[in-house]
Amino acid sequence: MPSSTISPSLDQGQLQNFNDSFFQLAQQEKSRLESSAAVVYLPSKGKVNNMARIGRLELVEVNTRNPDKQFSDYALDNRQLTKRRFTLSVQLDAKYDINELIKDPTSDILKQLVNAKGRTIDRVIVAAAVGAVLTGSPDAALTSTSAATDGVITVDASAGLTYEKVQEVTQNFINNDLGYELIKGSVLCITGAENTDLMSEVEFISNDYISGSPVADGVQMKAGTYQIVMFAGSVTGGITVTNPILPEGTTLRDCVVLAPESVAVSMEIGKLDVSKSATKVNSNDITIDLWLNAMRTEGARVQKVQTTI
Repeated sequence: MPSSTISPSLDQGQLQNFNDSFFQLAQQEKSRLESSAAVVYLPSKGKVNNMARIGRLELVEVNTRNPDKQFSDYALDNRQLTKRRFTLSVQLDAKYDINELIKDPTSDILKQLVNAKGRTIDRVIVAAAVGAVLTGSPDAALTSTSAATDGVITVDASAGLTYEKVQEVTQNFINNDLGYELIKGSVLCITGAENTDLMSEVEFISNDYISGSPVADGVQMKAGTYQIVMFAGSVTGGITVTNPILPEGTTLRDCVVLAPESVAVSMEIGKLDVSKSATKVNSNDITIDLWLNAMRTEGARVQKVQTTI
């Protein structure tokens, strides 16, 4: 009987796949706005959330003895959001996706779904900051109010995001009665193009004006009082982002400035798990079910800075 030899070794291709984890392609892995001062959270339960707001009152000067009471009504209105639903499922075949790879990719796919959740949160927050909002009194039908009507100011930075434009943002906040104590901790959301603009402004890079070292780091972490949050952005004739966080048109991009508590968020994870497929043989379904929406709390707390792509 002829002898045979069975080698227990794996070929090079299989060894190459036998890693602890997959190499992740370039992507934003975490929400960059979720934990910022710009966000205030509403209760997570329920599909619809209401936020009651009350306006300002001013005293009336009187100069008589036993003056009459000076009555004034107060402004009370609601803002309302209805949570949107985001979901994605990935199906694994135990034979083809695990045995053939000599690896179970379940945890890596779960991580990718969590990464996608973070990007979705940022995208919804930015869209709510510069989008329409439902407003009205508690006993009346709500109406859709645009950002401009709600008081969101647009700053024209199409010629470049300069020191003067950042100061214009600060001026707008102050004139809208948001003093330093109310804008401290604000975030300025930009892309790489705007970072390049800021890095050329001497007021933001010279130690004659600041205490940091942005030139050494190569990125701008602050611009005046504003914390910088960076997202991927398209560049004409070069990089094009398929699903940008900051809204982009043909030639202009909407960067946003968010004062503290400028966006209210309600979020609930309905499901994030791995379960046996009900219809497929020897397969698992990895699913995320996210309920999420946001709304602007007050137009004066948000500014839109339009830059050129």
